[in-house]
Amino acid sequence: MTSGPVPHLAGLYPELGRDGTLRIVLQEAVHRAGYRFDVLPERAPGWERSGARADSADRTTSTHLGIQERCFVMSFRERGVEMAKGATTSLDEAASATGVWQSGAALEELRSACRFVRHGPLAEAHERGAAVETMWMIYRRTAASYVDHDLIEAAYAQPRLRALFPFHSHRSLNFSRCTGYPYTHDVPVVTPVDGGYRVTGWRTGSPGGPVAMGETDNPRDAVALVVAHLPPGCGPAVPGTADDLDKPDSP
Repeated sequence: MTSGPVPHLAGLYPELGRDGTLRIVLQEAVHRAGYRFDVLPERAPGWERSGARADSADRTTSTHLGIQERCFVMSFRERGVEMAKGATTSLDEAASATGVWQSGAALEELRSACRFVRHGPLAEAHERGAAVETMWMIYRRTAASYVDHDLIEAAYAQPRLRALFPFHSHRSLNFSRCTGYPYTHDVPVVTPVDGGYRVTGWRTGSPGGPVAMGETDNPRDAVALVVAHLPPGCGPAVPGTADDLDKPDSP
C-alpha cells in the first residue's frame, strides 16, 4: 500500500504529484499566500490523503477534495458552529480563504476576500451574539413537520428555557447551555408521543443512559417538568461548546 492519494485524485489534482497529500500542497500554498500557521491532517478516518484542516483556539478551517470533479470543499467553523462554507477549483483560493479565516476575519471580511464563500443569517446571529434568540425565531416560524409548534410556544413562554439554545434531534426538543456543537445534554428532553409528551433526562454515571421523568397530556405540563429538573446553576446559554463548559475556568 502506498502513502499517496488514490489514483483518480492525481488526475483531478496534478499538484498532488504521485505521493502527495492535500495537507502537503495546501501547506505550501498557505505559505505562498504569506501565512505561517500549520496545516494538519484531517482527524476523520479515511481522509488523511484528501482532507486537511487548520486549527486555532476558537477556529477551524476544513478542506476536502471532491472525488467526482476537481473541487476544494471548505467549511469554516468557530466555537463549535459552522459559520460559512464554499467550494473552489483553485488551490490558491482555498489557501487564501484558510488564511483569512484563521487570521480572525469577520464573516463579511471573509466573503469580501473570497467570493466563493457563503454564509447565512444564523451564522451572522452567532457572530453578533444573538444565536439563542435567532434559533427560537426560526423554530417559531418554521413549517417543518418535525417541529411541534405548541411545544415550541410552551417552552418559549418559560424565561429559563427561552434563555437556552433549542435544537431538535429527530422529533425531540432539546435545550443546550451552549450555542456550539457538541451541545450540553444535562437539560431534560421533550418528545411528542402518541398525542402526549414524554420527558426524559440523561444519566451520566454508571450505568448511563436515558432516564424517564414522566409523561404529560399537554406541552405546558411537559415544559414545567423540564423546568423543575433543570441542573443547578443553569443560566443563559453561552457561546462555545460543551467541552468549553467542562474547562475549569468556564462560566
